[in-house]
Amino acid sequence: MVPLKDFSFGIVPVRREGNALLFLLIQHRAGHWAFPKGHAEPGETPVETARREFSEETGIVRVDVREDRVFTEHYDTVKRGKEVDKTVTYFLGWTDTAEVRVQEEEVRDHAWLPFDRALERITYEETRRVLREADRAARVADSR
Repeated sequence: MVPLKDFSFGIVPVRREGNALLFLLIQHRAGHWAFPKGHAEPGETPVETARREFSEETGIVRVDVREDRVFTEHYDTVKRGKEVDKTVTYFLGWTDTAEVRVQEEEVRDHAWLPFDRALERITYEETRRVLREADRAARVADSR
C-alpha cells in the first residue's frame, strides 16, 4: 500500500534576549514538543500557511519570516490507521514578542528556550536536526 502524502508548514521562532538567542517551542496536544506548524488552507502559499498557523497557535502576529531560510522535516507516521509520508517545511521567523497566548485546542504548553535547552526539550530527532540548522542560520543572520 502506498502511503498518503501529507504536507505542513511552520515557523522556527527565534528572538534575541540580551546576548542570547531563544527559540519558541510548543507542546502539541499529542504531547510532543516541536515548532508551530499546520496545513494549508485552499489558495494559501507555504509562507502564508506558516504565518497563519504561527499566529493562531502562539498569538504572536509580529514575525519577520525569512523565506530564504527554509528547513525540511520528513518522517513516516500513522493517522487514522493509514500510513502517512509527512513533510514539514519550516521558515526561520524572527520576532521581538516574548508574550505567547497559546491556542488551547491545539497547544498544551510553550517555552522560549536557549539552543541547548530547546535541543533537550524537543521530542523527535528529526525536529532536533531542524533546530540545529535553524540555530546556525540564525547565528549567521544575527552576526550581520
